[in-house]
Amino acid sequence: MALLSTIKSIVEQACPGYLFEFETSKMMNVRADDKVFPCIFFEEYSSDGKYIARYGWRKQVLIELSFMKLSDFQCNATDREALREDIEAEAVIPFMDAFNASGIFEPVNEFICYPEPPRFDANAVSVMLRFYATYKIC
Repeated sequence: MALLSTIKSIVEQACPGYLFEFETSKMMNVRADDKVFPCIFFEEYSSDGKYIARYGWRKQVLIELSFMKLSDFQCNATDREALREDIEAEAVIPFMDAFNASGIFEPVNEFICYPEPPRFDANAVSVMLRFYATYKIC
């Protein structure tokens, strides 16, 4: 299974209007100048995935997705909080539901979600979603 293309497919189904981006953070910083927002960013990195031998070999990988939208220039904390709530409602929750319904991965019982400081654009408002994806490898 190609993890990136599978996650991308779930994003495209669950979060229309959000562009799926995966790259190193250095390259994403350059791409962000082209106004790719709103987007969901999956940073390319080598995960410390582990292999589990219960009922056939499975792999477990830590996934971190940043759900980002641009805010108005010089918005305040209340505006950013409202934007994060919009991101959660229109992208984060639909993604979590689609991920668990995909049948490709074992269902996740615990997703961790928290606000994230701007990474690629000073006006970006971001919500980080972190979870373990477990899937069969043979």
